[in-house]
Amino acid sequence: MKKPAVPGAILNIVGLVFIFAQHAEASYGSPYADCTFLKENENSTHYGGRCFCYSSGTGVKWRDFWSTFQVSVTGDEDVRLVYPMEGQNCRDPDSVLTLSKCVFDHYWTSSPAGEKMLNIPLVGQDVCFMVKSKRPSVQYTLHVSGKRLDRLHFGLFVTGAVLFHFAGTVCRSSLLYYTVGVSLGVVSILVFLLFMLKNVIPKRGLFLMLFGASSTLSYLGLQQLLAHWDEVSSRYWREALGYLVVSGLVSFAVCYKRGPIRDERALGLMSWVLQALAVGLMYRGITYPTAAYGLLACLLALKGLCILCRQAGWLLRSTLGMLGRRPRVRLLSEEEYREQGEASTRAALEALREHCTRDGFPAWDTVLRLRAPQRFADFLRGGSHLTPGEARTHDQQYGPGGAYFEHMIFSGPWGGPVSESGVNRTEIAEDLERF
Repeated sequence: MKKPAVPGAILNIVGLVFIFAQHAEASYGSPYADCTFLKENENSTHYGGRCFCYSSGTGVKWRDFWSTFQVSVTGDEDVRLVYPMEGQNCRDPDSVLTLSKCVFDHYWTSSPAGEKMLNIPLVGQDVCFMVKSKRPSVQYTLHVSGKRLDRLHFGLFVTGAVLFHFAGTVCRSSLLYYTVGVSLGVVSILVFLLFMLKNVIPKRGLFLMLFGASSTLSYLGLQQLLAHWDEVSSRYWREALGYLVVSGLVSFAVCYKRGPIRDERALGLMSWVLQALAVGLMYRGITYPTAAYGLLACLLALKGLCILCRQAGWLLRSTLGMLGRRPRVRLLSEEEYREQGEASTRAALEALREHCTRDGFPAWDTVLRLRAPQRFADFLRGGSHLTPGEARTHDQQYGPGGAYFEHMIFSGPWGGPVSESGVNRTEIAEDLERF
């Protein structure tokens, strides 16, 4: 059997982390030669747009993975802080990582323009930002606060770590089911209705096409709502409140009627989705890019290692099952068979006595259905379950030298002549049915 290429996989993971680290250093960590370095907790006055850098004074430690420093500018209205200084080359991306960051920043902008105050992540020992203004000789004052633990980023990281660990338990929670169902019904009623009518749609391709269209319409509607939030909250708040109430109640009613998800395949898919969401939260919670990329690589390697171990265990069990020796089966002798039968009979009779003498047993109903109630009462008091006549008949038929074994030895084929003892097989079958 060919061994799995474990060293090769480890080298690939290390190479991936190295590439991420180099990309992070190239994008964020290198300071600019014409930038002015600022001191923390001091006000400084400057003129015109230019770049500035902040140095933490020490290397980045593990406590700085969730650290930021705050920069505020005081001056005219058109003065604003810009970070990062240079955007990604989205028109001609040089790598898949750059393209993914461009797509992510397009829909989820990291820092909006025109900010007077920014919490800048400590992406390296020296971090640079820029002050821009429409007028070249504008005067402004900068103040830089020292690095500190950012509670928001740390909270995102802890939430993602807990969700990643308990994803399998959380996806089976009824609270999560109703929360996600009602939220989906409120935010994207089209997607919610599409999931409800999934069984009616005949083809999977049509369902995927409708899902893409409804998701796009829901995203555009949500984007327009956020863009005109002030107008909606001031002029159309009654309609918005009515929509929230109606869609929430309808979504809750549909979720309550269908009940929580029980299918193991669907639960497994939900667990993967929750773990992907948890990885995103942990990634957004870490401010140091090298640590964030390293965390992603480690989580992917851990997930792949778990799958690899399960597959290897299944393969090993299958191989051992095929190559292993089958257990030897020894036939019981007649004496052992009789002893086991008597022991099983005694245990079953004792269990029957305990059941019939238990509180709540319908004794009168049972007695009315019996042909010999006195015999049943003697049995419950510890008597034998057989009468002397039945015991003698059993010994004659099945005891040593009995008619049953004599017939098996001396009779011909089934349905043949009568044996020397004068017992036919038909009569023995009737006796077996009676006993």
